[in-house]
Amino acid sequence: MKKHILFLSGGLKIGGVERVLIEYLNNIDREKYKITLFLMSDFGKEAVLRDELNEEIEVKYIKPLELLEEKKKLQQNKKNIFRKLKYSKFLKNEKKYSYKNFSKNLAEISKVDIIIDFDRSFMKYTKYMRNIPKFIWIHSSVIELDKCKEINIKKFDRYLRNYNKIVAICSEMSEEIRDLYPLLSKKLAVLYNPFDFDRIIKKSFDRNELNNDEKKMMNDNYLIAVSRIEKISKDIPTLINAYNILQKNGLTEKLYIIGDGDEKLEIERMIKEMKLEESVYLLGAKKNPFIWIKNSKLFVHSSKFEGLSTVLIEAMILEKLIVSSLCKTGVKEILDNGNCGLFFEVGNETEFAEQMIKILNDEELQNKFKENMKEKVKEFKKENIITKFCELLESIWE
Repeated sequence: MKKHILFLSGGLKIGGVERVLIEYLNNIDREKYKITLFLMSDFGKEAVLRDELNEEIEVKYIKPLELLEEKKKLQQNKKNIFRKLKYSKFLKNEKKYSYKNFSKNLAEISKVDIIIDFDRSFMKYTKYMRNIPKFIWIHSSVIELDKCKEINIKKFDRYLRNYNKIVAICSEMSEEIRDLYPLLSKKLAVLYNPFDFDRIIKKSFDRNELNNDEKKMMNDNYLIAVSRIEKISKDIPTLINAYNILQKNGLTEKLYIIGDGDEKLEIERMIKEMKLEESVYLLGAKKNPFIWIKNSKLFVHSSKFEGLSTVLIEAMILEKLIVSSLCKTGVKEILDNGNCGLFFEVGNETEFAEQMIKILNDEELQNKFKENMKEKVKEFKKENIITKFCELLESIWE
């Protein structure tokens, strides 16, 4: 009889964690396992990765689209005291509804053998999952998550205790969790994210989604960044400042930034103030960023913290030169301690600019990095990771 795996996640908007989730869901052997996916929120048209999910996988939503749309309306004018009270009441009702709907959906599906909380979205729901083995994936530095108020580091272990396995996506992250919560050491496992090399390489030649203007942009020499445009974990201002330094010193390559986020208007203002409108282009979110990465001269990455950076590994699969901030966690591990790319200190725009010039002008260094990448990147092949994932599952049933 097939074992039933229930995956839990926040949603399927464009993002590194969401793309990794799709890789797992689409590549687990469905002859051996039945898979169900619970998503916390139905994001409607914003959930662009939904189309990439195998249609055999059953999907259930905890918060329907209508609920999220009502919430957005109430958020628009919370300064009004009556709106504020109404919004507060809505949040309480939303919480009750979510718990009730989760329990209802869990009761409706066939017996679950294991639950995978893939992005911490369901940590507070563990009381409804008693007597079912549970794994949780940690995708970012716990210390950095605490700094940006996403978690409370002093209380986080109370949630982690409810899981049978805590899966960190790189060794550095696992060591951090072990140092913070030594009593949870026996629950820790390390598992890299899986990548479908063939799909990524194939899509890097697919021009079908490009309009005429984008095809023309492809003919220019350019540097590329793929990132959410937000200020909690990403650091686009340092990238813009570093590029500005290079352009003042004669750099002719343009800078394309793929991604979207709530800081987009601020970044547009920054570009305008620096008079970089003809050189720096915000391309928005792209379902297929791979063709842009493949045709770039250099992949640049500026973050305050990461988990196991999906875009860095995708750039390596496409054999691109890389300059990245040396942030927590995973970056040093991915780039093999500097054997596959160059680092700069987080927030140091001058060093960032220097490292970009260094790699662009040193052909011997370029060849060394590209050769080293070919071996290092094999560690992230989906076939190897999915096998290890299944071995981890089976260990809980032994």
